Amino acid sequence: WERGGVKEREGRQGVMFSGAVKLADIDDYLGPSQECVKPQLDAKRQREEARVAAVDRLERSRTRTKRTRGGTRGVVKLELEMDVDDHESSTPKTTKGHFDQIKTSVDGKTAKITLDDCLACSGCVTSAETILITAQSIGEFEKQLKDPSKTLVVSIAPMALAGIAVAENLSMIETARRLQQFLNEIGVKRFADQSVAQSLSLQKACDEFVTRYKAKQLPVLCSECPGWVCYAEKTQGEQILEYLSSTRSPQQVMGVLIKHVVAQDLSETMSKEAVSQAMQNVVHCAVMPCYDKKLESARPEFRDQENDRKDVEIVLTASEFMNFVRQTKGKDALQKLAGNDLDSLFFNVCTEQKQIYRPPALGASGGYLENIFKHAAKHLFQQNVEGDLKMVPGRNPDIQEVSLLIQGEEKLKFALAYGFRNIQNVMRKIKRKRNPYHYVELMACPNGCANGGGQIKNGNLKARELSNRLQAKYYALEVRCPSETPIVKYFREALPKKIKDDALKMTFHDVSKENDQNSVSGGLTAKW
Repeated sequence: WERGGVKEREGRQGVMFSGAVKLADIDDYLGPSQECVKPQLDAKRQREEARVAAVDRLERSRTRTKRTRGGTRGVVKLELEMDVDDHESSTPKTTKGHFDQIKTSVDGKTAKITLDDCLACSGCVTSAETILITAQSIGEFEKQLKDPSKTLVVSIAPMALAGIAVAENLSMIETARRLQQFLNEIGVKRFADQSVAQSLSLQKACDEFVTRYKAKQLPVLCSECPGWVCYAEKTQGEQILEYLSSTRSPQQVMGVLIKHVVAQDLSETMSKEAVSQAMQNVVHCAVMPCYDKKLESARPEFRDQENDRKDVEIVLTASEFMNFVRQTKGKDALQKLAGNDLDSLFFNVCTEQKQIYRPPALGASGGYLENIFKHAAKHLFQQNVEGDLKMVPGRNPDIQEVSLLIQGEEKLKFALAYGFRNIQNVMRKIKRKRNPYHYVELMACPNGCANGGGQIKNGNLKARELSNRLQAKYYALEVRCPSETPIVKYFREALPKKIKDDALKMTFHDVSKENDQNSVSGGLTAKW
C-alpha cells in the first residue's frame, strides 16, 4: 500500500480514528512504521516450501523495498480477507482469524491479512487497520440486509443517538421513534438502545473497583475506549495492562444480549442446539460515535471461536449511518417520518412511548468515573455522595480530578484524562511510581465520546461547542434505572451464570514485546 492511497481513502470515507489508530497529520498522533512486517515475520516462522515460494513470488512482483535501520523490508499491498469459496482460496489453508494468518491470492501477488492480525501486531499503528475495515461498512450492512436468511438487529449508543438528534434538531424520543420507523421499513427486525447494556457495564465496573481496592490492586484504568486500549496493548506492556479494568464495553455487552434474546425468539425450541443455530443467523450492527469501535468488535475474545460468530458483526458511525438514511430516503428523511413505537424489550422507554430514559450516569463517555466514585464512597467508606461531583480542572479541560475527604484525610482520588497528551502524562506517573490516583477514566478523544470522530459534524460549530450541545441533549432525559427494563431483568434472571460472567468480561494482549524485538515501529513511542 501507499501512504497517499490511505490518505485518499480516508478523504473519501471521512475516517476519523483516534490518535492511537489513525494515520494523519494531527497533534494527537502516533507515527506509524512505513511497512507491514507481518508477511516477513510469518515467512520466517513458516518454512514450508509452498509458503516460502508464494512469499518469494509476492516480493518479486508486488513489493517495493526501502532501507531501514534493520535492513531492507518489503512493503506489500494489503487487502482484508473476506469469506471466499474453496476454489478461490490458496493452499495451504489456515484457520480464519488466527493471528499468524497470511494468505496469498491465486496469482500469488497479493498478501491478505486479517484485522485480527493487525490488532495483534505492533508492526504499524494502523495505516493497515484503516484499509482493513471494509467489512465494517454500509456495503456490508446492505449485503446482510438483502440476505433473507439473516435477521438484522441495530443497536445505537446514547451519544450517537444524541448526535443524530442535534443534527436533525429533534428530541431524543422523536429521533429514536423515527429511526425505528425507518429501520422497520428497510427490513431491520429489531432496534435497541445500548444504555440498557451500559447499566450492566457500570455495575460490573463498580463491583470490580471495590474488589481491587480491597486487594490493593490499584490504580484501575477504564478500558471502555478501544483507541486507548489499542495504544496500551501496543506500547505499554504488562506494566500498564495489569491495571486495566476487565469490564466489557456496552457495545459488546449489547452484542451478547442481542444474540441470546433474538436467537431464542427465532428458535423453534429452547434447546441449546436450536438457540446456537439461530444465533448464526442473527447479525448485529452497532451505531457508535467512534470509528475505533470498529476495531473493538474485531477483537478475538469477542468472537465465538467454536462457531466462528462475532458478538457484533458491523459497526457504523453516526455519520455513516445518517448518510445511509439520507441516501435511502432523501435529505430530510427523518423530518418526514411520523415515527413508530420503540421496542419495549430493548429500550428504556415509558409505557406511553412519550419519553426515553437514561441511566444514572453523568459524563459523555459512559459515566464510569462518577458512578464508581459514588459506589466506592458508599461501600468502602459509608459516605453517600449526592449531586454532581466537584471536579477540579487541571492544566487543560480534559484532565480533571476529584477526591473524597473524610475529616481532612483523602480516602479516594479519581481523575479523568482525555486525549493522548493527558493519557501519556498518566502513564508516566504510573511507571515512575508517582501515581496519586485510585481510578482514571481514560478516553482517546479530547472531550470524550461526545467528540468522537464518527459524530455528525457541524461546520458552524467548533468541536467542543458541538459536543457540549450533545451532552445537554442527553442530560435533558429523565433518569430511570435500566434494571426495570425487561432486557436487563432477562440478563439477570434467565441467562446461565457462565454466559453472564463472560458477557461482562474482557482480556488484553501485550504485543509491545514484538514491537521491542522489531524496531520498525519506533513511532509508537512518540511523546507529545
